[in-house]
Formats: sequence, structure tokens, C-alpha cells
Amino acid sequence: MKKPPLNKNIVGLGANSFFTDFSTEMILPLLPIFLERFLHATKTQIGIIEGFAELSVALLIALSGFYSDRLGRRKPIVVFGYGLSNLIKPLAFFAQSAAMIMTIRVGDRLAKGIRVAPRDALISASTPKGSSGFVFGFHKMMDGAGALVGSLSAFALLWWLGESEESFRTIFALSIIPGIISMAILIFIITDVPFTPSPSRRFRPSALPAQFYYLVGFQTLFSLFAMNYAFMILKAGENGIALAVIPLAYALYNLTQALFAIPIGKLADKFGKAALLSFVYLAFGLGAIAMSSGSTLGVWIGFAVYGFFAGGFNSLAKAIISDTAPYDLKATAYGVYYTSVGIATLISLSVAGWIWDGYGSTILFVGASISAIVLAAALFVMREKLSHTSDSFS
Repeated sequence: MKKPPLNKNIVGLGANSFFTDFSTEMILPLLPIFLERFLHATKTQIGIIEGFAELSVALLIALSGFYSDRLGRRKPIVVFGYGLSNLIKPLAFFAQSAAMIMTIRVGDRLAKGIRVAPRDALISASTPKGSSGFVFGFHKMMDGAGALVGSLSAFALLWWLGESEESFRTIFALSIIPGIISMAILIFIITDVPFTPSPSRRFRPSALPAQFYYLVGFQTLFSLFAMNYAFMILKAGENGIALAVIPLAYALYNLTQALFAIPIGKLADKFGKAALLSFVYLAFGLGAIAMSSGSTLGVWIGFAVYGFFAGGFNSLAKAIISDTAPYDLKATAYGVYYTSVGIATLISLSVAGWIWDGYGSTILFVGASISAIVLAAALFVMREKLSHTSDSFS
């Protein structure tokens, strides 16, 4: 008899992510505005801050995944990573310079680098066979739902408190409340899934299958041309969206992310994860075109479509890794994946900020759109290369 896809660990880890993203997204949609308006940062500086934040994930995630595979346990590392992140983020309340924000962002992302690979491996270990697309879609849906509540809270608080620097800092401080709830869920509800670690003490990325590396290649190349939330928010302001309304546009992104995460996962389980991932690439390209129009309507369309993209980009990749990576190397695989994507993101965001400052936003968004559409076509043609399940899955 087939096991139901949702169990205590899957639901609990989803709830933990809900409250963590609730906390995070009270801060993130306001941070680029805070940097530009009150700390007088340039687009290049904002790009570098975000790029180094993503690189910080990459620096620790492979090591954390490898250590988790060697330890034979996941939960202690996950608890440490989430705890560190939830302590660091509210310190934005005290920031007096772009350098201080960078330190906080890097610290938060280092904490993410510690927790993500073992957390994803714990989700994978708790997932019944044949349900990985749905389960990682469910987890992404909970991410998106928490992010939606967080960004709506930021919008409501900003509307109520006003657009002053003190209002931004108050919201940053209040983000600690959902962070505490997320930690309570993780500590008291989630149970570990111990396993016998591989006898090898070497870091063994060469033991990972070819289809895994096809996935990493496509995701890394895509990340070289994509832009993250910070540039979407700055583009919204340039297109004429009022400052206090920008968190509401960002909430639309989180709403579509939450709504489509599970349907994307279900369709992926049925029709193929690589095929759905190529469609997600295409969605990003269309969203970037809408944003490049310069209109406020383009902003709303862009955020909605970007939410669909975000609902599938990493969750589908994680489901493919869950299907293809050997059991005792799953955290190592997630670590290698995030490291590669993180380095590409650092390069992408740093260059994107420089392009915007020097040549304007239109060329940046049009270039990202064309690149995404070309990669979507290439991935669809090569989708079979990513879809063979490893014999070591079970």
C-alpha cells in the first residue's frame, strides 16, 4: 500500500519554513528600499551585497552537506542553522551603513548554508517513493505562504507606521517573533531520520550520477543571467509603483509562488520534472519582458509571473536530486548544487548592478529574458538527460 505523501516530519518542516519565511519576508522586500533611500547605496552596491549573500550560502552548503552525510544525522545541523539565522536577521534594526547590512545578510546566508543541505536531505529521507515532486512542491508552497504573510505584514506595518526610517527599523525588530515560533516547531516537533553513513571519509562529488550534473549545469547557467528579488523591487520603484505599495506587489509574487508550488510538483511527478523546469525558465523570461516595459502594469504582471517561476525553480531541482542522488550522498549532492548556483548568482548580481548603474535597467531585463527563453528551449530538448532515476534512490 502506497504511503501518504504527508507525514509529521514533512508537515512540521513545512510549518518551520512557513514561520522562517514569515520572519525573513518582513525584512527582504524593504531592504533594497532601505539601502537606497536611507543608507544611500548604489545599484552596484546592492547587487554586490546580494551577490555576496548568495555566495555565503555557497561557501558552507557543500561542507555542511558532506558533514551531515558523514555524521549520519540531520537535525542538529538544521537546528543550529535556523537558530543562527533567526538571531541575526533582526539585527538590521541597528544597521547604520550598507556595510552593516552586508554583514547581516552574509551572516544570515551563512546560516542558510549550514542548514539547507541537511534539511533537504531530511525531507528526502521522510518522503515516500514516487512523491518527491509533490513533497518538495508542498514545502515550497509553505515557504511561499509564509513569505506572503510576511510581505503583507511588512506592507500593513509600513502603511500604518508611515514611510520613515524608524518605521523600517521597527519592522526589522518585529521579525524576531515568527522566527522564535519557527524554532519551537523545529526543536519540539521534528524527529531525525538517522542512517548509516558511508564508510568513505572523502568528499565524493565524482560518485554523483551524470543526470545530476546535467541539472547543475543548466541551473548554474540560468543563474548567471537571472536576477533576484532586489532588482525586481528596485525596478518596481523605477516603473512608478509607490514605495508603500511595493511590499504589496512583492506579496503578489509570494501568493503566486504559494498557489502554484504544489500544482507544479504534481505535474512534474506526472509529466517529468525536467520538462516542467523548462516551462519555469520560460515563465521567468516572460516576466522579465513584462518588467522591461517600464509600466506599472508590467510590474504587477512581472511579479505574478516571477512567483510562478519561484514556485518551481529550486523545488523541481531538489526533487530531481532526491530522485537521482545515492541515499548516503544526498546532502553532498544538495551542497554541490547550491554551491554552484550560489557562485553563479554572485557573478550575476554583481554584474547586473554595474549594468544598471552604467546602462539602465531595460538592457538588463531584456537580456535576462532572452537568455531564459533560449535556456528553456535547450532544457526541453535535453530533458531526458535529467530524468533517469538512480538505482540507489531507495
